Amino acid sequence: MEKRKKTLPHTLSCSAACARLILIAILFLPVFLIQMYYPQTANEQAAIQLVQKLPSPKPKPKELVNIYTIVKSHRPDVSDTEAWTLAEAILEQSSTHSFDPMLVLAMIHVESGFQYTVVSPSGARGIMQILPDVAKAVLEEISPKQKGKPQQFRPEYLDDPVLNIKLGVSYLHSLKKSFRNLNLALSAYNLGPTEIRNRIENNEELSDEYSSAVLAAYQTYKNAKHPLF
Repeated sequence: MEKRKKTLPHTLSCSAACARLILIAILFLPVFLIQMYYPQTANEQAAIQLVQKLPSPKPKPKELVNIYTIVKSHRPDVSDTEAWTLAEAILEQSSTHSFDPMLVLAMIHVESGFQYTVVSPSGARGIMQILPDVAKAVLEEISPKQKGKPQQFRPEYLDDPVLNIKLGVSYLHSLKKSFRNLNLALSAYNLGPTEIRNRIENNEELSDEYSSAVLAAYQTYKNAKHPLF
């Protein structure tokens, strides 16, 4: 009868080899994992630290937010960026010429309903309905002239609401200085300063329809409770 071979030494040899492999894995696997993941972890930490160091965006002034809210209520079709640009132009020009921005908004409401490219039968254009000849004169007054180059102006430029607001508020400011009265300045904005002066000199009755409409809209905007963002 053939004797069965003993396999215990062979089994022990295999077990020892497996134990060595496991030991090697235990020793070197952490190093491998650190090398694999540490750069990514470091980058993430650096990004977090950078974000934490960045200054948080400053909240927009309440007055600017109120202007933006009114613009968007009339023109929900325009983008937020465009509405903010318009609000900033209104606030800037109002501050420059010492007007309440709500008054400028009221004029825009009455003149054009916040439409950029509307043209009246008399040729007044844009968001504040300025006649091209008036706009050209105001632009020449407030802009430095270039030597050797005549300043060109096209009526289509008034379709730019930011430029239109700049010229319109500047024009109203000059009218208020001239007439020393807001109601008369508003009437002159609507009918022209020459017409208003002629009526005053001839003791003719002055209609306050336009100025009343603007001031009524002004009070509505001023008393409105605007949402805060």
